[in-house]
Amino acid sequence: MPPKIRYTPERVLDAAYALVRASGPAALSARNVAAALGCSTAPVFTQFRSMDELHEAVIDRALAAFAAHVARGVHTDPLVAAGLGMVQFAADEPSLYAALFLTKHPWAHKFGPLRRDLARRLADHPRYAALPDAARFGLVGRASVVVHGLGVEIWSGRLPDASAPTLTRYLEQLAGPMVDAALAHGWTQDIHALPRSEVRP
Repeated sequence: MPPKIRYTPERVLDAAYALVRASGPAALSARNVAAALGCSTAPVFTQFRSMDELHEAVIDRALAAFAAHVARGVHTDPLVAAGLGMVQFAADEPSLYAALFLTKHPWAHKFGPLRRDLARRLADHPRYAALPDAARFGLVGRASVVVHGLGVEIWSGRLPDASAPTLTRYLEQLAGPMVDAALAHGWTQDIHALPRSEVRP
């Protein structure tokens, strides 16, 4: 008699992540995960209390992949380097990019630690060293708005050239002036944390 297949949390998560990576966040359902595993939906709900819990685990794994891309970006300016990693992620992993940034979900707060880590790294660069911690954090958030605009253009296929030199040029032309203006005028409030009526330069 063949040994009974064990559906561990890792196996279920692997199947769910592979589905989202290949087909986007809309593909994530108990039925689809079970089909990928070749079983009923019972093991899915044995290992995860709900689809929300499994979805959150997929988001965590996708965010780790995104953070790895951000860390790989290469440029003399660490903010541009991070932006390069972000837009390269949109080119390399379009379905995961959609799952993280183009689909509404309740785990957007998980982006905060990644922004804080990048803000801490900016402190080692002479361009940003004199800024208070809160200003560096706010600047990272403001830059991400511009960078993700470029990311959406790449994700959608409207900018088909996603080579590193082209992406670097776009970031220098689009995000560079925004960062220059923010530093010159002190526009470093964290726009993600303020009520809409309070967002101003």
